[in-house]
Amino acid sequence: MKKILFVSTSNLDSNNYSGDAIRALNIINYLRKKNIVDSVSLSNDRILYTKKNLNIKKNKNYYFKKYNFFLRLYYAIISLLKLKPLQLGFFYSKELEKFIKINHKNYDTIIFHLTRGGQYLPKNFKGNKILEMTDLMSNNYIQTRNNLSLFNPIFYLYSLEAILIKKYEKYCLNIFNKIILVSKKDLKKNLKVNRKLKFISNGVLLNKKIYKHAQSNYKIIFIGNINYLPNKLACLNFAKNILPLLNKQNPKIKFHIIGEISSINKLSFYFFKNVKFLGKINNLDKVLSYSICGISNLKIATGIQNKILTYASYGLPILSSIQSSKGIQHLIPKKDFIIFEDNQDLVEKLIFLKKNKSLSEKLSNNSYTKINKLGWNNTLKQYSKII
Repeated sequence: MKKILFVSTSNLDSNNYSGDAIRALNIINYLRKKNIVDSVSLSNDRILYTKKNLNIKKNKNYYFKKYNFFLRLYYAIISLLKLKPLQLGFFYSKELEKFIKINHKNYDTIIFHLTRGGQYLPKNFKGNKILEMTDLMSNNYIQTRNNLSLFNPIFYLYSLEAILIKKYEKYCLNIFNKIILVSKKDLKKNLKVNRKLKFISNGVLLNKKIYKHAQSNYKIIFIGNINYLPNKLACLNFAKNILPLLNKQNPKIKFHIIGEISSINKLSFYFFKNVKFLGKINNLDKVLSYSICGISNLKIATGIQNKILTYASYGLPILSSIQSSKGIQHLIPKKDFIIFEDNQDLVEKLIFLKKNKSLSEKLSNNSYTKINKLGWNNTLKQYSKII
């Protein structure tokens, strides 16, 4: 039995639909079966650890309050002046750093979640140092930049951050014992193959198959954190360019978005008809009934899209963009899901899928059968070998 500390800058809330948070929570739960695992993370509204509370209890989750936006921006600028990624400063916490400095000697292994979490590694920690990088953020920033206009100031911000984070990813190869990625697809352009790299795929929560084809099905489902720019852009594109074309043929079709979204981002969709936000939902069974399919129409995508695994776990037929499909290792195009090339192709395939019962049920049955072999307990077995 090992004593492990899991460090995350994400909000590790069970209602968080972020793929990173879902993976982190499942890693923690899996390792707790045979080990003592404490977790520390940042949260918007929960503080369960203070300076007066220095005693760690077995298998506890500790949260530190995220700084307000202006203080996070200040630390991001400080990070930039040090020629380090902006996101390191944006997710910096003095309290979290102090906690690790005080307590790191109590652990055999520390797992740091995401590249930005690597900044909290104490220089004098002698135990097993693991970076759960998950995806290569440098590749994500490059894709985002390539989808922005030169006249958009964010283009230059993402260009700069891509350079800085790529440099930091290479630095992490030197200071950690193991670095975990979910997919090999994006590796060639960024990091060289290294014995420290370990590939552990994402898993999925196994659910009851609920999909049934019917002409009355009217929902098109998108699951994800809409505050995450690639998800927001994908949903905006669907609401603006895809849904109106679908509604010309069938006015009853609606776009249902499941996941976290801020009030500001929700305003971006104000003038679009037949778009419904359902927020964060624990039980998806009733929400996914009467669905035509689940979509992953991202133009900016790295690693494995958890939304695709979730759709398959309920038996929903899946339509995926070329970019979203690159990280899928377990499902076969045309047999288990459909890939579309552009907006017009997506419209045509959605209409065809709604009308075609045999194709819909084939995709549903094939993907559901395969995905049920990919429970988290199976995919995370390799973690036991590296801690």
